[in-house]
Amino acid sequence: MDTVRVRFAPSPTGSLHLGNVRTALYNWLYARHTQGVFILRVEDTDKERSSEAHCEELMDILYWLGLKWDEGPRIGGPYASYKQSERTAIYEEHLAKLKAKNAVYPCYCTEEELELERKRQLGRGHMPKYSGKCRKLTLEERKNLDAEGKPSVLRFIVPPGEIVVHDEVRGEVRFPDDQIGDFVLTRSDGSPTYNFTVVVDDALMKVSHVIRGEDHLSNTPKQILLYQALGYTPPKWAHLSIIKGPDGQKLSKRHGETSVEAYKSKGYLPDAFLNYLALLGWSPKSGEILPLERMAAEFDLSHVGKSGAIFDPVKLHWMGQQYIAKMSLDELTRSLLPYLADAQYIDRDQARSKFDWLKGVVDTVRTSLGCFSDIVKETFYFFSDELSFTPEQTEEMKGQRALLESYHKAFSEISDFNGENFLKAVKEVGKQVNLKGKALYHPLRLALTGREDGPELAKVGPLLGKDKVIERLTVWTTDQVRR
Repeated sequence: MDTVRVRFAPSPTGSLHLGNVRTALYNWLYARHTQGVFILRVEDTDKERSSEAHCEELMDILYWLGLKWDEGPRIGGPYASYKQSERTAIYEEHLAKLKAKNAVYPCYCTEEELELERKRQLGRGHMPKYSGKCRKLTLEERKNLDAEGKPSVLRFIVPPGEIVVHDEVRGEVRFPDDQIGDFVLTRSDGSPTYNFTVVVDDALMKVSHVIRGEDHLSNTPKQILLYQALGYTPPKWAHLSIIKGPDGQKLSKRHGETSVEAYKSKGYLPDAFLNYLALLGWSPKSGEILPLERMAAEFDLSHVGKSGAIFDPVKLHWMGQQYIAKMSLDELTRSLLPYLADAQYIDRDQARSKFDWLKGVVDTVRTSLGCFSDIVKETFYFFSDELSFTPEQTEEMKGQRALLESYHKAFSEISDFNGENFLKAVKEVGKQVNLKGKALYHPLRLALTGREDGPELAKVGPLLGKDKVIERLTVWTTDQVRR
């Protein structure tokens, strides 16, 4: 069997989004599963939108995720350069081959003319495609148009006949020849188009499998024709379903964050993030929680689904919780310090002197953490006295003054303020006022944390400390006016 060679070929025109990275992941997994080669190629021919900053950012993201490439920018390889902007001479050479075969012709139609033609075809109920009228121009007519300085693009002549795509995910997909018109290979400024450059690069880089999103399926017949015209063997194809939002539509910014950088900034662990993305379209045999190496061992294109998977932030958060739970408490606490510092909860010196206390705080809330930034909202009441209450909560607390006074008295009498003694005091108050369960605990939780739910109060109380607990109860057991 020939070596499997796959590629991830993003355009550096913005931040990598979830669909991009899932495509990169599936390519990486397939390469590792088959002991193949994973190539990174940067498709930066869009001069106006591409930037070196975006290029560096996307490579940094792939490194953060652990999806390191075997050939590509930063490391090179036998088919360099791996940036399309540096491969112009190669494209010109291949264009010359097509011209020599009379497989292309200049098209002088304006955007307005093409749009009018498109609308007419739609009005007749036909699939829009270029009519090929410029193919009929004589050599003399072309010379006259060139002499006038009329801009032109270069179109590929589509031969007659149905095109069949044998897809590893979707099976056999047929494209009747009446659906494909002569398509553009170079723009009016002479720069090559995607369909042309991707074929040249994939062929020269010996890409054996093209694994990409289903939005590229319609490009595949055009690319097959170019492979044939240039004398290359097409690769195997695998078109992945799109990722959808909860409403069943293609995932977009209206559904929330879609850039991977945003999830990195929130503090999602890369392994958890990749584990979740892998499940959006692939069904592994050995359960949901899989490290990257295990995913690679199991990955198979035959188990990739055709239908679009729904991106569920709640499930991603759950996945993050499973990975954070495996971290040592020391490692987790140190990882959370930058987020606590950014929230101005604690500075470096305080973190050093109060590290054991911080570990206690982290241990108390760690099961609620799906990403590192969660630590800010889950622990604010340990660092700030600015607890906020709704009007309904305020009225509830005013009505529980007697209960809170009982807590105040019971906690004041504890000499060793630890979890065991805290819990004993709560139970004793419960006996005194004949309350238990939520009726007993809820007012106390609100008074100490300003929250409706949270970790065990027997852990929270001692971490707050006796003085802070008494202080927060005093607010509700005096005649101070609540906001």
